[in-house]
Amino acid sequence: MSVIVIAVATESGVPIFSRKRGSTENIQFSTIASLHGINMFSKCHNLSVINTQVENGSILWKEYNKSVTLIGIVTGGLECDLELLLSCINDVMVFCVGKKELQNLKNIDQLKRDLRQCYPILDYLLESLDPNLVPSMTLVLDLTQSFLCLQAQQLQQVLDNYAERVTGRWACLSIHGHLVATSSDFYELDPRESRLLLLLAAAQDGAPLRDTLVYLPYMSPDVAFRAVTCKLLADVYVLVVCGATPALSQIDEIVLQCWEVYAQIIKEAKLVYPRNFPLSINFDPCILGIFLVNIKRRRCVFSRHLQPTNQKFRGMSGAHRIDILRTFYITSARSLAPELSISENMDKGSKPEMIGKVSETYWCSEYHKCHAQRSGNLLCCVLYAPTVPTHTMRLLTTQMLQEFLTNKDIHW
Repeated sequence: MSVIVIAVATESGVPIFSRKRGSTENIQFSTIASLHGINMFSKCHNLSVINTQVENGSILWKEYNKSVTLIGIVTGGLECDLELLLSCINDVMVFCVGKKELQNLKNIDQLKRDLRQCYPILDYLLESLDPNLVPSMTLVLDLTQSFLCLQAQQLQQVLDNYAERVTGRWACLSIHGHLVATSSDFYELDPRESRLLLLLAAAQDGAPLRDTLVYLPYMSPDVAFRAVTCKLLADVYVLVVCGATPALSQIDEIVLQCWEVYAQIIKEAKLVYPRNFPLSINFDPCILGIFLVNIKRRRCVFSRHLQPTNQKFRGMSGAHRIDILRTFYITSARSLAPELSISENMDKGSKPEMIGKVSETYWCSEYHKCHAQRSGNLLCCVLYAPTVPTHTMRLLTTQMLQEFLTNKDIHW
């Protein structure tokens, strides 16, 4: 598996950056020039290259802001929505330097230097596509990775208090790169902006306190906000978007005042990982993995550690289970939630056209079975052992969905 993303200036063809992950060599300048030349040749003839298939992979060209062309190359059987990946990378670029600087490419060398700050987020994003590289951080590009715990409501109250103390509006708490709790106003943000803030916190290099200027691509692409990230415990970060004041030294004191007494609660919340579901929820032993989606809030929960031990199916690695579930979601189950596929060109108030109402789908193979079912705003994708009858899969998934909808220990 390998993925390469190249950014070039649309008019001049000058490379801006190239990032790669996986078993592939560094791409040569002549190759970049050839790839860009294909796109420019098509434009000169009033044609658009949508994508092209290569051996065991594909290439996609996408132009943004009429100034930057992103080229994505995926090989090795990776199941990935390449257009969505390039859209996410464009969002990261806007998030770090602002839309105006990308539109006005007056000084490409300066832009290259400015975009270096987004490399940790880009690398984190690319690594997350392969569960064999970083299985605990695997993402679905159009959803925010989360986990559910009993302490979420209490932590939300602390976040609201903390955000108010630092004159901020949007705040979130992440553990092991997963969204755990948010401030009350957090969902005012576009889901893509929420994911960017989570990525910013997850891609931190361990600094205890960091001040970063960010642009919200859909709310404020030209005016920067201040994002302050603080490390509370190992793999636990709190991020708040606030104004120019208070100073970072004052925020450090406020963090101590707001969070010190809740250290034990955070430690208890950390124990939910990597199961990612409260211990009060029990799962049948034939369930090998689960992927739960909150459609309204664009959040998801992955888990492959549902049982203390699973001797019978220990040959299927955790990374393999997540890869199967994610592939099942991308290729089949996502169609049960057309709201997640709304085009960027559609108005926020409009709804996608639906043909009929399909509420479930399934896969069957020699080695495993998958079943997905939707109820209201929840979509549940489950990986089962191959010996489970199809009608039993449906019964178990229905029971789990009902549990997720009614269990008082679940707080999104």
